[in-house]
Amino acid sequence: MFNWFKKNKRKAESEFLKTNSQEYSFRWFELGDSDNPFNKKVLDVSSYTRTTMAFTKEKAVAEKYNELRTSLGKELIEIDTSDFDKTSTNLQYPHNGDKLEGIAFKSDSMDCKWDIYAYDGYLLFSRSWDGQLVYKAKYGISSDKLTISEILFDNYLSKDEAINDVHFLIKTHAIGQAFPHLIPKELKTETEIAQWSFTKFGNRAYYACYDDITDTVVNSKE
Repeated sequence: MFNWFKKNKRKAESEFLKTNSQEYSFRWFELGDSDNPFNKKVLDVSSYTRTTMAFTKEKAVAEKYNELRTSLGKELIEIDTSDFDKTSTNLQYPHNGDKLEGIAFKSDSMDCKWDIYAYDGYLLFSRSWDGQLVYKAKYGISSDKLTISEILFDNYLSKDEAINDVHFLIKTHAIGQAFPHLIPKELKTETEIAQWSFTKFGNRAYYACYDDITDTVVNSKE
């Protein structure tokens, strides 16, 4: 999963962060904790991700981000994904049956790292700073649900990362639910985890998890 940072090294170097505090109240929720909002062991990183702001010192990066705020994402439709990898999946979400077309989610600040669009039976997931298409997810709609049957993903990523990231982005960005995201097992300290989470997912990364998140259940108390 560190391949994502190798691929995006140039962009990561253009980002600098402003935080409101040097002390954060990170907390691990263990399985079985009465106040754990999920059926997974998760780290609450929200004290960092919700108070950190992202900026760039590079004019071209800022201009590109601002330009993309008015985009409808149609430029992503024709991107050649022939060198992307592909995986089948069966991710399902409640839906009212309405057709999807256009913007599904739009970043409203540089602290929010993703845009999502829907065109021609695909959800298109791109980075908000540069418009890079990372995931292309084939979906179908019934009267009460949306089902993701296939994900195309940039080949520097793994199949598990693609499935988990798409699930997380739909849950948190498109649906607007607080939900855990998958992190690399190489990350050890709480500060490392929080910084990694913000760089990849921005201010909607509230809970970090080492385990697959696709079978995560939100406890009723949340």
